Amino acid sequence: GRGREWIRRDDEATRKSARAAMQTWGDVVADMDDGDARTGYAIDVGGSTEARCVRAVVVVPGLTDGPESLAYVAATSALAEACRARGVKLVRFELTSSYERYGTVDLDSDAEEITLIVRAVAEKFGVEKFTLLGHSTGCQSICHLMRTTKDAGLIDKIERIVLQAGVSDRDWYDHDNGVEVMREAVQLAESMASPTDLMPSDTPGTYGVPTTARRFMSLAGRNGDDDWFSLDIFDGSSSSDAAAMNNKIATLTTCANVDVRLVVSTQDEYVPYDDNTIRAHNERIRAAFDAVAKSAATHYVAANHDLSDMKDDDVAGVVDFIL
Repeated sequence: GRGREWIRRDDEATRKSARAAMQTWGDVVADMDDGDARTGYAIDVGGSTEARCVRAVVVVPGLTDGPESLAYVAATSALAEACRARGVKLVRFELTSSYERYGTVDLDSDAEEITLIVRAVAEKFGVEKFTLLGHSTGCQSICHLMRTTKDAGLIDKIERIVLQAGVSDRDWYDHDNGVEVMREAVQLAESMASPTDLMPSDTPGTYGVPTTARRFMSLAGRNGDDDWFSLDIFDGSSSSDAAAMNNKIATLTTCANVDVRLVVSTQDEYVPYDDNTIRAHNERIRAAFDAVAKSAATHYVAANHDLSDMKDDDVAGVVDFIL
């Protein structure tokens, strides 16, 4: 997420080639053959080669990412190999919000599409229990799903959520552009005639991506829908009332039977804190999840945001922690 160089090097021809090697949503989601544009998006069901299996991992990508942009979940990755060995399906798919499309889509759409994928994979492959693996803003998509869903059957199917690089867009935007600059940009978004109006193309924090006022406020505004992991929610720098109001994790009653796993990169280029602050902050987040979930644990790895520079010696530990 956050303006990955991978997508800026990518072009439509490369994407079409990647999609051609995969199935489309229409191949798996039988009830989406009514002309919905999402049936043209890519999906790959790998891992276990068995026709039916009990467990599946569903990968939810972050901003500007898609099913082919994360090396650690690729078809040839150690995670995929471990899924094959353990009889677990590995599901990678393209959201409506994938790549540069995120600016005109919200978390409600992501939650709906994750739900559709879980239901379809459960029906087609007999999967009973799911791990939702989020990368970057995909972590917010998962948390938003768990916060807003009314589907008891879906909740019962989710046994684990893994949040890899669940970090704060608001903190990064403030660091990258300046706090006052971002406050002014948020005020501009709030003043727009319609929440679906596009922000000016030179708005700090949009990074050249067409972005509606609604999505901009969600990503950059205090207590926006995407504002799950900001430092001031957990470190005591906000008033207790404000922190309590902004702590969405405390509302996740749907996680009572879910194991929560945080994979934390200590060298994340999109986290403007030092190592000690990263660890203290994520322990507070873990504690917040532990109060509402079946269990919560953290795994620290000396790597960047998308784990693309993870050392070989660290790979097995991350894979075991996910599975």
